[in-house]
Formats: sequence, structure tokens, C-alpha cells
Amino acid sequence: MSHNRILALSPMLLVLVTGCWSSGGPTTYPVKGLVQYEGKPVEDATVTLIPKQSDGRSASGTTNAEGTFEVTTYISPSLQAPGAMPGEYDIVVSKIEVRELDPDLNPQEAQAAFQKLGPPKNLLPKKYRSPNTSGLSVTIENGSPEPLALDLAD
Repeated sequence: MSHNRILALSPMLLVLVTGCWSSGGPTTYPVKGLVQYEGKPVEDATVTLIPKQSDGRSASGTTNAEGTFEVTTYISPSLQAPGAMPGEYDIVVSKIEVRELDPDLNPQEAQAAFQKLGPPKNLLPKKYRSPNTSGLSVTIENGSPEPLALDLAD
């Protein structure tokens, strides 16, 4: 192939390669919402959408001080997409107790202190940790769903 022919094809190859990379992954739609427990916003809760279909991908997000969140779908370790892929999802919500250790402890003291504390506690009712018991679900379709209102109670 001549040098001129390669130069003539270069713009087409650039468009083809750019077109393939510009999509960046599957179609997703924005998903946001509010988590409240007993009528109060829940800060630092993790909201996870678990796909009901086997070929789906989960999406998750963390609530802010007002209890609001937006989810992200992780396609691969280096590729994430805002929102969730179309499909049906069960929703789980958890908030793990944050425990801090004295930063001046040496490694052995820190390990002993951590073991003494025991496993971290989930600060929300247990039923919201499992897709089988949460009672929360959503269908993501073409376009954005209304913001999710996740009102949790005992």
C-alpha cells in the first residue's frame, strides 16, 4: 500500500477507533434518590442495586449528609459509568459503624484493639442487607426513573 493511500485512510481509521472508544461501555441511565430511616436522612449509607437478570451489573452509591445518593455502575476496574443499566433490580442498603483507633498505636497494639472491638455493626435493620428481605426494588428503563425514596423502618 502506498504512503499516500495510508494517509488517505488515516482519517477514516481515526473516526472508527474514536467511535468505538467514545461509547465507553453499556448504556446507563441516571439513578438517584434519598435514604431515610425513621423519617431522618441517613448519611454514609451504601445503596446497592443488584440485578435480577444474570447478565446485569450491579450499581452502587453512598449517601451524603442529606441522605441523597447517585449510583455508579462498575464495568471493570478501570471503567465506570454513572447510573445503572436498564433492567430490574433489588435494592439493599447498609450503613456500617465507623470505628477509629488511636493513630499512635503500634501495629501490634492496633491489631489487639481492633480484635477487642469485634466485628463492625450495621446501623440499619438487618432486613435491608439482603435482596431477599429488603422489599426494595426498581426497574430502570429508557430515561431516568423518578428519584428513589427509600424510607426504611424497623
